[in-house]
Amino acid sequence: MNGDDLTLQRAKLSICSTPIGNLSDVSQRLLDTLRSADVVLCEDTRHTRKLLTHFDIHPLRLVSYHQHNEKARQGWIGELFASAKHIALVSDAGTPMVSDPGALIVETAIQLGVDIVPVPGPSALLAGLVGSGLPVTPFVYLGFPPRQQKERQAWIEPFAKVPATLVIYEAPHRLTSTLAFLLDTLGDRAAVLARELTKRYETFLRSTLSALLRDVEANSPRGEYVVMVDNRPSADDLEEDADMSMTSAMEHVMSALGSGVRHKEAVAEAAQRFGVNRRELYNMTLKRRDP
Repeated sequence: MNGDDLTLQRAKLSICSTPIGNLSDVSQRLLDTLRSADVVLCEDTRHTRKLLTHFDIHPLRLVSYHQHNEKARQGWIGELFASAKHIALVSDAGTPMVSDPGALIVETAIQLGVDIVPVPGPSALLAGLVGSGLPVTPFVYLGFPPRQQKERQAWIEPFAKVPATLVIYEAPHRLTSTLAFLLDTLGDRAAVLARELTKRYETFLRSTLSALLRDVEANSPRGEYVVMVDNRPSADDLEEDADMSMTSAMEHVMSALGSGVRHKEAVAEAAQRFGVNRRELYNMTLKRRDP
């Protein structure tokens, strides 16, 4: 092992979760990490300096690192790692890379063989999810919706039929349009709005998408929101899907009979293809076949 390899082994990247509103949520491990870091990377130095000052932490270097400069910083970050520096990455609130910058520096650290140490802590995603009352497993985190309707449609389409709790972040001035979009796309699902998590006016609104939409239309939204939607099929959805599958299977059988296929063979093939009960399909098509 050469000297460069040893230097990179001593380098370290700490991914630090910071409070999302309540400073009492800070961990001793986070404070120790921020005190020991050679460089603290943050989205907004003014915002992070308030946190550091509150806990009497004065890092050697506090440097901005956000979506507009993270690519330009990569060469410099590589030099820091080559100098065996300990970098602590924080976002303005919560856990970095959860709708915040950080993926590029982690990629760089992995390529260079630098240790990556997560310092877990507050996350609006998890706080909202566990307080929602909706099923936690499985869940799908979708981040912030795109602003344009066409992009939104492409964004939600892969998950529209996923039977899970969908978790979304949204700003107050776009909440009404996002709820209307979700209602139109997913149907009137059970949903929860979590607002101002861990702060003084923390609120959970639990209802349906249509009722929540009426509420935010009547009361101007304020604060940051976590939107959670139970996208699991309801009993009515399952019954409707089953009816559609049986109808399609019956049509398939009758078409096959018209082509000379034996009834039993047509039923067996259609039952497997459409996922319906073979005996029920046989009896229903037998009635239609023999008036």
